[in-house]
Amino acid sequence: MLRMLQAILPVATLLAGSALLVGCQDTLVYGESTAFNLAIHANDNPQTPIEVNAGLKRHVGEMAPPVLTTDDDKGTKKAAGEAVSSFSGFALTYDRDGVFSGDLFIRTQFASGLPAQLLANEPAAAVEVVQADFDRDKAFVAPGTQARVTKIVKAIETLDAPKALLLVCNPPVKETKMAELIAASDPDCLRATDAQVARDILAMQAASDDRSEANLKAWEKAVGIP
Repeated sequence: MLRMLQAILPVATLLAGSALLVGCQDTLVYGESTAFNLAIHANDNPQTPIEVNAGLKRHVGEMAPPVLTTDDDKGTKKAAGEAVSSFSGFALTYDRDGVFSGDLFIRTQFASGLPAQLLANEPAAAVEVVQADFDRDKAFVAPGTQARVTKIVKAIETLDAPKALLLVCNPPVKETKMAELIAASDPDCLRATDAQVARDILAMQAASDDRSEANLKAWEKAVGIP
C-alpha cells in the first residue's frame, strides 16, 4: 500500500487566507501542496498485460516580506532591499515492496528568519536543509514530548535578562547540529548582548534539538522546570 507522509495542503487557499489574516504585518507565509495519483490498467495484450502510471504534482508558495520598507511621496510603504531569508528543501523516495505495493516518502524541510540567517553563513548546513534527507521518528512529535518542549520554550520566553544572557552562551545541550551551528555562526557569542535575542535563540535551539530523554531533562533543569 502506498503511504503519503505529508498532508495535502492547498497552497493557493492557504496563501490567500493568510494574506487576509496578516494584512500589512511583516509576516512570512509559506505553504506546500502535494498530490499523488496512481493508475493501473489491465490490457488484453499478453506482452503488456498491466500498465502502471504514477504521477506527482507539487506546488510551493511563499509570501516573503522585505527586510526594510520605505514610504513614498503618498505615504505608501514600499520594499527596500532584500526579502527576509528562507530555505526550503524537498526529497522524494519510493521503497518498492512488490509490484503494486510500496512506501512513498515525501520529506520537506523549511527554515526562515533567524534560523535561515544562520544557515546562510553555513553552506554545508544549508545543503542539508535543501536536500531534506533527514528522518524524524514518531517519538520526535509524540504528544508527551511535544508538551515538554512547549513548556521548555515558554519557560525560556520568561527568563529574566541575566539568566537568558548567561544561558545563551552556555546552553545545556552543546553537541547537537543546531548547537554547533549557532556556536560556529557566532563564535564570540555576540548573541549575549541582547536579552530578547538570547531568548529567541535559546527557544529555537530547544525546539530544534534532538529530543532524547537526556536532552529534554537538561533543558528542563536549565530553565527551572521540576
